[in-house]
This record gives sequence, C-alpha cells and structure tokens, in this order.
Amino acid sequence: MRTSLIRSPAPAVLAAVCMLLAALVAAGPPTRAATADPPPAPRPGTGPVLLEPTPGVGEKVATSSPKLLEAVQRDMRLSRAQAITRLGRQDAAGAVESRARRAAGRSFAGAWLNGDGSSLMVAVTDQRVAPAVRAAGGNPKLVAHRRGELEIARLKLRAHNDKTSGKTSGKATGTVVRGWHIDLARNRVVVQAAPGKQAAAARWVAAAGVPAGLVAYDTGQAPLKAAADVRGGDSFTNSFSKRKCTAGFTVKPLLNVDVLGTDGFITAGHCVDKGNFVDLDDSFIPGAGRTNQSPFPLPGTPPVNSQTQLRDRAFVQFNPGLGTQALPTARSGLFSTIPIVGSQAAGVGSVVCSYGRSSGYRCGPLLSTFQDVIVDLRDDIDNRGSPTILDVHTARFCSSPGDSGGPVITPEGQAQGTVVGSNCTGVGLTSVYQPINRSMNDLQVRLKLAGARPPTPGPVITSFNCYSDGDAENALFTCELYWTGGTDPKQVQVSSNGRWLRKIDNSDYNYYIFAGNCAPFGSTYARVTVIDDDGRRDEDSNPSICNLS
Repeated sequence: MRTSLIRSPAPAVLAAVCMLLAALVAAGPPTRAATADPPPAPRPGTGPVLLEPTPGVGEKVATSSPKLLEAVQRDMRLSRAQAITRLGRQDAAGAVESRARRAAGRSFAGAWLNGDGSSLMVAVTDQRVAPAVRAAGGNPKLVAHRRGELEIARLKLRAHNDKTSGKTSGKATGTVVRGWHIDLARNRVVVQAAPGKQAAAARWVAAAGVPAGLVAYDTGQAPLKAAADVRGGDSFTNSFSKRKCTAGFTVKPLLNVDVLGTDGFITAGHCVDKGNFVDLDDSFIPGAGRTNQSPFPLPGTPPVNSQTQLRDRAFVQFNPGLGTQALPTARSGLFSTIPIVGSQAAGVGSVVCSYGRSSGYRCGPLLSTFQDVIVDLRDDIDNRGSPTILDVHTARFCSSPGDSGGPVITPEGQAQGTVVGSNCTGVGLTSVYQPINRSMNDLQVRLKLAGARPPTPGPVITSFNCYSDGDAENALFTCELYWTGGTDPKQVQVSSNGRWLRKIDNSDYNYYIFAGNCAPFGSTYARVTVIDDDGRRDEDSNPSICNLS
C-alpha cells in the first residue's frame, strides 16, 4: 500500500467511485491449458544477439544534458562510456522489436531489454519462428502463454477487486494483495502479496477465476507509499491544503476548456483537488494556476477502499494576465534542463529518470508496465482511504515526500509519465508513475514540445488475429492487434457485433486487445482503426470470428 508523497496533507472528502468492470468478467476469453513451466527453450544458435547502438544518441545526451548522464552513471553504476553505449542500444531496441514482432507473427508474446540492456529478449509461443526472430535482431524465448491470455487474467483480477472489495471495506485486498501486473520475462501475471499472505492471495486469485498456472507471486516488499516560467520539475504548493508537489510536464489544451487560461501542466491527482489554486514556488506568485481536472476530491464520504479505481493525474491551468509561460523542458538539475521532444514509451529494461523537488534527479530501469496498485492515502492527519490506482508503470528509483507529480523521462527527452508513489525501504526502492500518453488523452491536452517533431511514418497494422472457442452462441473470442509507426498519443476504435466487449488499451506499445461473446446468430465480425495524433489511420477487419449461420 502507498501513502501520499506530499509534505503537508490536508483533509479531503473521498468516497468510492462507480465501478464498471465487475459485470465484464461473467466469462473470460479462451485460454490454453495452464502449465507450471514453459517448454524447453529453442537452441540459442550462435549465442546472444547484441543490439547495435544507434550512432550519436548517447553522445548527444552527454553533450546536451551532462547532469542527466551523470545521474544515469551514478544510479546505474556505469562508466561514462558504458552509459553512452546503453542509451544507444536502448534507442535501437525499438526498431529491432518492430522487426522481431513481424517475424514472430501471431506467436509474439512481448519483448524487453535484458539486465544490462545489451540484448532484446522476445517471447514467442512457437519455437518454429525462433530463427526468424534472431535474424531480425532479437533473442527468442519460448513461453507457454499468449500475451492475450495474461491480459485477460489481469483484467479479471481488476474486476474481482472491484466486485469484492466493497464487501470487505477494502481490507481483504489491501492487506492480502497489494497489486498485480504482467511480467513478460516470467510469462505470468505477478501478484504482490503481503508477507505471509501468499496462500490467502492464491485463494483470492482463484475466486477471480484465473488459472493458477497463469500466476506467480512476489512477497516481502514493504508497502509502497503515494508519494513565473514553468517547466517540468518545478515545485508548487496547493494554495488551499498547502500540499507541496512537483509539476510534471507543461501542456496545452486541445480545446479552450476553461476561461481561466490555456497552457498549464500535468501533475499527480492526489496533489490537487479540482478547483484548487496553486502557488508556483519559484515565481512567488500566489494563485498562479487553478486545477481544471483531477479525480479528487472523490465523491461521498471517506474512507474509500480498493473498490475506488482511478488514474492519479491532474491538469493545472495558468491564470491569465500573470505572464506565466509553459516551457517545453524539464529540469535535469537546479540550473539545467532537458528539452521535451516527444512521448514515445520506453520498453521494459530501458533507463528512465525523474526530477523531484525533494530528491532531485535519479534514474533506473523500467521494471514493469500497466500495474494496478493499492495506494494508502492515510496518515496521522488525514484518512483518505486506499484506492486502486490503475495502469501505473514501475521503475527502480526512489522518490521522497514532495516528488509527487514530477516528470519521468528518458535521457533522450521522451516524456514517460508523472510520479504517483514510491517504496524506498527494504529491497524495493521503486517508484510508480502514471503514463503520459493515457493522461493526455484522458485530460484532452498535448505536450509542449521543443521544436517540431521529426517526421515519422503513419500507423501500419502488422497483425490482427482473433481466436474463438467454437461457433456456439455466447462462445468466447479474443482479438489481438499490433501495429508499427504513428505519432503519440495514439487511439484505437473498435466496431463489433460481439457482446460484452472487454478492452485493454496498451497503445503506448502499439498493442490492443479486446474480448467478448459471439453474436447469437450469423457471423461475428470485428473492425479496428488505429489513429495517431496527426490523424493518420490504418484499418483492418475480421468478418467471421465465429459463425452461427
């Protein structure tokens, strides 16, 4: 569980929000028989395939953001040359993954950088594609489960949490299970169980209808705690509650959504309630901005429990007439900045960094993506309950009180998200952040960028596969969609006559999945459209997933 990373919390009225996912797990998609361990891996061939660093990437970071490179060296325990090489390989991994995904076809089950960032590992469910994956520059690893199986299992756990936590006042989930995410390397859904509670966590998972063979457990980690010109990393104070937090990224609204102003910044939702004014600490201007959008205050009466599911992000707009400018940069030190050039999501194993008002700059590898976590917002002053924060990413660096809302970026200047919370005790030393692309779509804002984006090709669908467990009425089906290209943030539109559609949006990684029940008569069809931020699109369809004619 996590508590706030703010320095001076004040009372706020919280309560459970309406839950929508409970009814969606009446039935899950078809899954293959669970096995305790995957089959033997294919022969490694000539040894690991190493990534060839993209020329000039690491050197550019060393020249333009030397303080940031120093943080990478310090926190990753690398020499200057090793840090430059790692950043070059990290940049090259994206193109290699795209080629490896095409080579693997429908057996692709995820990709990640290995421990030292020298190779791209590629999970496949069919060893026959291993030679093609190696030829594409990846290192194949044979696994038992499709990515879609794991994603649906994760969705079932989320819906079970929604359905059961209200009956237990949130205590069962919060004290037994602290979160869950997909571990691509282990090819499992990993459930974080409280120490000594693995057996109880296993019973909770079984009650969600998730096969035991799809799940692994982690225990022993300490509870995770929610943690004038303006740029990402600047500090601010909530004028009402006196909470002290860090600005994430400067943004502009897509629409004139408020008469107070236009540009502003994204930060953590728990830092500001909707309507709160904020003071920019460096400008000494009181009430320089007002919170246009935030999930707080939660409706009803506190305390809330894990049934309250939300994404922890907010949009603060600048008040007009004060001369406040939104700069397209983020802090890399007290007197240095890094330009924000885009929002391309980093892959698992990539180095990401963050700047906070308390901790300054720190860096570490991205450990996992799209994790649901129980956040403890209670302290000696205020009881704000323990909501579930959805779809956060986890990285290995520490955040301190006051760092909440701060920017998470790659050393190359790609925006990643805003800090939500941290565990800085025991063996954890991790922070979680809310991904920026989903936040931009939800808040209807776009990043302020330093210069024009480099030209990129539009989205191209590379794989759209659907599976069903038969042609009977209400038979289950699952569709998985992959694509390449497109500017961020991207969106996917789905049209189908299937029933009870459940959708999982991993557009940050050019992946989308949906599942449902076959139509009661005729053919069940599905059409998909991928749309990037420049309005370019690609479409595909499956006219007969299941047929009851």
